[in-house]
Amino acid sequence: MLEYLRLMVMTRDDIGSKAVKDFDYSRAISSANEAAVLSSVIAAITAQLEKFPNDEAQDVALIADKGLFKTLSKNQRIAVRHRRNEKRLLKRTRAALEKEMVRRGLVGEGLKRAGGDVAGVALDG
Repeated sequence: MLEYLRLMVMTRDDIGSKAVKDFDYSRAISSANEAAVLSSVIAAITAQLEKFPNDEAQDVALIADKGLFKTLSKNQRIAVRHRRNEKRLLKRTRAALEKEMVRRGLVGEGLKRAGGDVAGVALDG
C-alpha cells in the first residue's frame, strides 16, 4: 500500500526530469513525499473513525453496564466488542504513525523533494 501511495502523492518536484517508472517505490521517494504518504493514511484512519455512530467511550460504557449489556443478543454483544476493538486498533495505528512521523522528522515545513533522484532516500529512524 505504501508503494502505491508513494506514486500517487508524487509531485513534479519529486519527478524532476525522470520517468515515473524509474523510481524505486519500495523506498521513501523524499521526506516530503513520505510525509504526504503517512499523512494520507492518518487522514483515512481519522475518516474511518468518524464513520462510527458513537465513540469508544460509549462502547466501553455500554459493555460496563452489565444489566443493559445482558439485554443484547449474543451477536449484538459480539458486535459491540468488535466495534470497540476496531476503534482501539485504528486509534493505536494512527498514534503510531504520528509518532513515527515525528521520530523521522516528517513534520513541519521545508521537507525536501526528490528532484528526480530515482534511488529513494534513507530517512532518519
